[in-house]
Amino acid sequence: MPRFRRRSSPSPSREPVLSTPRRPEFSGDLMWCDFVTALSFLTLLHVPSMTGREPTPVSLARSFSFFPLVGFLLGGGSWGLALLLARTTPPFLLACILTLYSVLVTRAFHMDGLADFWDGLGGGYNPDRRLEIMKDSRTGAFGAVALSLAVALKIAALHALLTHRLGSPLLIVPAFSRLAMVLTAYKTPYARKEGGLGKPFLEHMSARELRIALGICLLLSAVVNPFFTLLCAATVLVFSRVMKRGCRKWFGGVTGDVLGAVNEMTEILLYALGAMVLAS
Repeated sequence: MPRFRRRSSPSPSREPVLSTPRRPEFSGDLMWCDFVTALSFLTLLHVPSMTGREPTPVSLARSFSFFPLVGFLLGGGSWGLALLLARTTPPFLLACILTLYSVLVTRAFHMDGLADFWDGLGGGYNPDRRLEIMKDSRTGAFGAVALSLAVALKIAALHALLTHRLGSPLLIVPAFSRLAMVLTAYKTPYARKEGGLGKPFLEHMSARELRIALGICLLLSAVVNPFFTLLCAATVLVFSRVMKRGCRKWFGGVTGDVLGAVNEMTEILLYALGAMVLAS
């Protein structure tokens, strides 16, 4: 019998697979999510994002862009408290209240990093041992002394500023201290091989986040006090450079505790600088 070849049905034309279009890099909802991530990470305030999803490592890195803006908002809270209580509260007591406010609104997050930083730096003799000490939840002698001095120095500097009715540093300094975190983190390796809280921030950070953070900090601060802005910018650039080099030598890189310590030390340095220069 003759064999008839079965006619195959025409295969449907294959539609080209279209990749999902990338979201605009500067879309409003994306920037809002990055700002909310920064706000939630640096403070006890939690604002719902538009996506409702957990932040990804990339979004954590993008949140560096808004660290100075969060600092400026925290400074606005200090400035508002100072205005509200200035007529009824002595300057020293008001300085204590503002210091307490900064500790509470940030959940003492950076203070904890400061204590761990100095415990590790003072108690260890090589990077691995220092990182091991920093991971210990207990506070040692170096950490306790560092915390005590940090609170005392911050209160003393704020007292001098409040006595001379200088409000601009209250707004500007928290923004620049968060900028110092961004500058220190940029192109600095993460110290812990096993990972940690700060690793997702550092792995995906790019120059874009640094440029945005710099622009936000400089523009907002220059509106408040141009002279003090220039002074803070120069100080932060030098200090963050020193910390980058030091942290590579002391720890092999940076950690979340190191960035928290950088924030606290920068705040103290800039408040003291404002008290010496502006209040003299």
